[in-house]
Amino acid sequence: MKSDRRRSDPTLMLSILAGALCLAAWRALSNIEPDQALSIIRSSAPAAIGLAGLASALATQRFLSTRRALGSRRAVAVVPADEFEASIETVLRVAAQLARSDRGVRGWMNRRASAIGVTLDADPEGRLVYLIESSERQMDLIRSTLRAYQGIEVRRADEVRPPRPAEARVTMRTELVLARPSVEPLARLELDPDPLQPFVAAMAGLKPGEHASVHVDLLPAAGHRRTRLTRHLAKQARRLGVDQSGFAARLGLNSKSRRSDPATLAERRGLGRGLDAKLRDGGTIFEAQILIRTRATNRVRASATMTNLLAAFESLGDRNWLKASGLPIPGLAFLGSDLPGRRRRFDRRFNTGLFRPARRNIITAREIAGFLKPPTIYLSDENVLRSGAMLSPPPDLPALGDEPDLIPIGQISGEAGERTVGVRTADTFFTYVTGRSRFGKTELAICQFLHLVRSGQGGLFLDPHEDAIERMKPYLTDPNVRDRIVEIDLGPGASEQQPGWNIFELGGPDPGEAEGRIEAVVDAFASALQWGERSTRAINLTAQSAMALTAISRVLSAELCPTIFQLPTLLSDSAWRKAALPFMPRAAQRFWMDRFPRLAEEAITPLTNMVDRLRASAAVTTLLGASRSSYRIREAMDQGQIVLACPGSGGTRDRLLANLIVFDLLHAAKTRANIPPADRRPFWVFLDEVQTYDGAASGNLAALLEQSAKYGIRAVLLNQNPERLTPATLQALTTNRSHLIATALNSKASTLITREWGGRPDPAALTRLPRYRFIAQVTDSGNTSEPFALGGVTVQDLFGPGSPQPIEGAVETRTPTEALSHLETLDDRILDALRALRKSPQAIDSSEPEVATDSAAYVPLRVEGDRR
Repeated sequence: MKSDRRRSDPTLMLSILAGALCLAAWRALSNIEPDQALSIIRSSAPAAIGLAGLASALATQRFLSTRRALGSRRAVAVVPADEFEASIETVLRVAAQLARSDRGVRGWMNRRASAIGVTLDADPEGRLVYLIESSERQMDLIRSTLRAYQGIEVRRADEVRPPRPAEARVTMRTELVLARPSVEPLARLELDPDPLQPFVAAMAGLKPGEHASVHVDLLPAAGHRRTRLTRHLAKQARRLGVDQSGFAARLGLNSKSRRSDPATLAERRGLGRGLDAKLRDGGTIFEAQILIRTRATNRVRASATMTNLLAAFESLGDRNWLKASGLPIPGLAFLGSDLPGRRRRFDRRFNTGLFRPARRNIITAREIAGFLKPPTIYLSDENVLRSGAMLSPPPDLPALGDEPDLIPIGQISGEAGERTVGVRTADTFFTYVTGRSRFGKTELAICQFLHLVRSGQGGLFLDPHEDAIERMKPYLTDPNVRDRIVEIDLGPGASEQQPGWNIFELGGPDPGEAEGRIEAVVDAFASALQWGERSTRAINLTAQSAMALTAISRVLSAELCPTIFQLPTLLSDSAWRKAALPFMPRAAQRFWMDRFPRLAEEAITPLTNMVDRLRASAAVTTLLGASRSSYRIREAMDQGQIVLACPGSGGTRDRLLANLIVFDLLHAAKTRANIPPADRRPFWVFLDEVQTYDGAASGNLAALLEQSAKYGIRAVLLNQNPERLTPATLQALTTNRSHLIATALNSKASTLITREWGGRPDPAALTRLPRYRFIAQVTDSGNTSEPFALGGVTVQDLFGPGSPQPIEGAVETRTPTEALSHLETLDDRILDALRALRKSPQAIDSSEPEVATDSAAYVPLRVEGDRR
């Protein structure tokens, strides 16, 4: 009878040879005498013990090395852009670079912990997340390899990885192995449509409290390991019936052709194509371990999700396919990874990345190309975590340390991993940050302000909501920091102790200072009350009142200097106004004598009502009711003080206070013109909810921002929507800004911002940004970057937990009782002093400037009824 066994099958010859060797060994041992055997044992015992000890040491070292490597494993999330795509050539090139993680002799010690893990997970919103895991030593190579993909972001895994569902009570486990010998290939799927599509569809069905995860651990083979695996595949091919002649032909060796029947030829051609697919066109060779785990509240849901994921792997089937590892009992059960004896081993491999598959699975990069890249544009399902529009790579910004000349701006991903970077203070004049509330823009501003002031810089942080200031205080307790703090707290539950701030106090004879105070008051009222071009009467009346109070403040002692609460007295008390009139400039006197009496009675109402509302607050009265200031913004600028201001986030009164602070600062900056530019100390101003100070239609804020940079002001402006700014202010910001940072916005606001970036990226990208993710354009070394992706930073990331301690501050404070006591009689004392000055001009304090020194020929106008 003719045998069907092929002549190339070596099984019979190997069996005969093994039998012969066993027989020869038995005969040799039977001829040894007992005494001779004992002598041999005694002579070889030391060598055997030494070999055993060496083997034990190597095994122990391998165990410890593997354990350390498993402990150092970390994962990163690879988040693709909406337009991300990858060609098969790029994927194979990435696989070839990953193969470089395979080390030679040293790699043997912790090879089981050196697999590169690709994980398909679901984030808390049920979207598919693509993660890559490796040991710490391999992470630099992983990041360098991922640069081959254009349009991806590398994020921390804990940002997107969901916590273990507390409601899940049932866990199902499955390990997949190749159903046929590894030489037979899986399907070679194209990348369009994306091979990950079935997995996204399977995870889309997850309900709250459920979780599913697929781990594909790949152990690359390079050098001698690749050669060994190739030989292993060749042996499998021979066992399957590809004779040596066919194999030799594929290797380019000469061989004789022989006749075969058509069925054998067809089978041989199929196997030959499989071998070609594995060894010629498959690319990098990997050993694989595929683990699937699902969790749900009941077994039915966990089983359904597992079934869907197993069905997703069916698309990889061809001459070979993936099957569940285990023993089926037909009609009864399947003894797989969920057996009590196998669960612990499965979970250890799943949780730690230990590579110990149930059987050897040799696959090529071409067979698993779909798992070697994140989801692409060809995956139509929306249930995928994406970063938005495709952006340019981040510029090479300097890493943030303790350098005082850097400002933290966020986190970027590069070959060195995620790192917090900064922009240079020399490149920073105006920064505009916009986006939704609770999306990280205020946190970024807090980090920047703290870094600057802790580095010795001076600054003002204006926070209408007070939350940001409270978060900052534990980080401002160092001795060289807390001694420079000035706190203005007018928010809910404000402290009774307040510094004194008199906006009409003049520090010297400089006429520019008086003009700045007048303009600051007018601009603040116009912005808070939203006066437009038609509100000329109100604007003029405010200007004339401020001019009158600054004029009389020049001739009074510091303890009698009028405050903002003397505005109603000036407008409504004719006797008081008559006493002040001689000390005003001639033009002001004409206004109060000729034009003011012709105004309607209600003309003064906007001013008096607003000041009365200020007087109704004890905290505001304590702050603004002091004749002698302890807080002076010009001193804060020149001395590097730290001003923390919370004007409150309520109505018009709080807006007026905020505007007084802002415009007093901006106009005070202009008085630094008498200082050489090199000596103007930079002062950093952070204005949250900047639209609060932009209510005037005349564009005052825009003009001041454009002018103040030359006087050392550096501004960071924040708000939720650029549409809420006046066109003039928005244009000034976008024209002069150094850095423009945006998080999620509505579609119209997104269009405004992307227009400043030349139309890139698509405005829809801004509408879909998640929390603590930004798109930024910055200035670096004088050059403007392309828009790039930026991760947020937190105070804890940069400065740790903080150290809450009481802060005394840099200036004296006083109580409401002291303020009220001073204000109760201030009007009368000013009136008496002005009358006394008219009767005895020589009584004027010599330290104060003479009245009307602006012109030598100036003589005060005599007022009707003046008997002097």
